[in-house]
Amino acid sequence: MPSQTINFDNFHADLMRTIEFNGSVIQETILHGAESLGRDFTVVTSRDKTALISLSVKDGWKPASDNFDGKNVLDVRSRFVSFKEADIDIEFTLSDIKKIYQTYLGWLKTPGRTLSEVNANPFELFFLRHVIASHFEFVRLQTAWQGVHNAAGAGALSLTDGFITKFTNGRSVSGDILASHVFDGTALTNTNAYDQFNGVADLVASVRPKMLVEDLNVYCSQTAYDKYRKNRRTLFKEHVGPADRPTVLDDYSNMHFVQDPGLAGKDTIAITPKKNLLFVANEDPGAYSMNIVKQIKSWQITFRASLDFDYASPDWIFLNDLI
Repeated sequence: MPSQTINFDNFHADLMRTIEFNGSVIQETILHGAESLGRDFTVVTSRDKTALISLSVKDGWKPASDNFDGKNVLDVRSRFVSFKEADIDIEFTLSDIKKIYQTYLGWLKTPGRTLSEVNANPFELFFLRHVIASHFEFVRLQTAWQGVHNAAGAGALSLTDGFITKFTNGRSVSGDILASHVFDGTALTNTNAYDQFNGVADLVASVRPKMLVEDLNVYCSQTAYDKYRKNRRTLFKEHVGPADRPTVLDDYSNMHFVQDPGLAGKDTIAITPKKNLLFVANEDPGAYSMNIVKQIKSWQITFRASLDFDYASPDWIFLNDLI
């Protein structure tokens, strides 16, 4: 019996019909691709120019009296989202489609796969998610921390400003990150890293002690973390061995190490709650689009998205000056 041959001649038309010129499908696909960012950052949707944090209130309680003693209800300052438009331009051949289709067949055969899941995920939608998810690997490694927006550039590094650029601007004269939130450090070494990590943490304790009751992430590169480990082993050689892998700072059990691949080669130390580092997607479906054109031996496809990386509040950021 001859094997069944799948005809992809009208793949471009089928793909466009799947989205039905509806930007919300692309928006949902972008958010699906961004799920990989959710481990270390917070993924949200928002309208342009809106506040990045919900209302956080101070303690307004007091004993009853006839006098009104109003307080500033905002406990922290909020930044406002400013989106950048970004394109994904790719060209793929029939062989590329067939490879992804084989992956799709494997997905269909997964034990426990329900009919409703299959009906909700036709191959064309699976294809979109596969392509965009693979491109978010570049976003995670290159854009999130070290991106610098360059409208004339190419690649994920040019997509939008990453956290390092945002922190640098925040520390400028007109910026919003206070000097009391920045540790004056030197290049990290195997002999000073322990004190410098603790130096940033001590700023949290002295400036915003209430943050010590919530989980905070200590974002750093793998090399910075290894320098901390080596320095720690030297300082406490009777108690710490070479296989020791601390998950929190010794003096602050609420501060958890995150060895971030996007900080490769950097001496950056940033302590902040996960909720403060945001990947923001525009919640307006009209900001998303897709077009596909069939060539002689390939297809060309372009996605337009609206997104940004930013920190929600400068009051929750503590870092060293080696960014």
